[in-house]
Amino acid sequence: MFAGRSAGWLPGWSLLPHLFPKEYRFHFNAHNIIVYGKEDDRYLISDPVMENVTSLSRYELERVRFAKGALAPRGQIYYPKEQRIVTDQLMRKAIVTGIKRNIMHMIRIPGNIAGVKGIAATGKKIKKWRNKLGEKTAGLYLAQLVRMQEEIGTGGGGFRYIYAAFLQQAHAFHTSDTLLEISKSFTQAGDLWRDAAVQAAGIYKGRIGSQADYDVMGDYLIQIAGVEKNAFQALSKIKWHS
Repeated sequence: MFAGRSAGWLPGWSLLPHLFPKEYRFHFNAHNIIVYGKEDDRYLISDPVMENVTSLSRYELERVRFAKGALAPRGQIYYPKEQRIVTDQLMRKAIVTGIKRNIMHMIRIPGNIAGVKGIAATGKKIKKWRNKLGEKTAGLYLAQLVRMQEEIGTGGGGFRYIYAAFLQQAHAFHTSDTLLEISKSFTQAGDLWRDAAVQAAGIYKGRIGSQADYDVMGDYLIQIAGVEKNAFQALSKIKWHS
């Protein structure tokens, strides 16, 4: 079994209609898939976007792994090097390592294009899109934002719900009740992301579209940034025990 980066779309994507439905056929070189077996010339594929498992021939998989363009995967794969028993101690260590990495990415990363600062900055930009880009282009921008947020898998409400559940499960290994309280904040953030997606959908589908509607959309992201910043700051103050 191995996992690897792949392209979400290929020149000649008609080779892969069973793997990538029409709505997902665009070039995206940061996608990941899991290969969990092989039958004859076909590799068995589990893709995080698809509901069911599928397969690719050796030729098709090679084209995916060596797709061109920005962030080209260049055949990169990940695979287990050894079999290890996962102990409670390893789980505790992995939980802390993962949380600390997310804290760094969300509140300590420099600049304002990522993390909570990136979310807030995007909210401020959205408020200007209608006048700067025009209603049609601004609507398309919002449509792409929601697609990347909720469908392709770079963030959004679903991921916040998953992270909230992760913190609840982490409590079994690190019995700090603070984890359970912070979990509620990520559930709140997930609700706000979903509300923002509904607001954006209303704009790009033409049901709403005034400047006030864009302001509401921007304010959702600014509010989300505040909720998540507070949550990650609270996580950063936890005293972990091995």
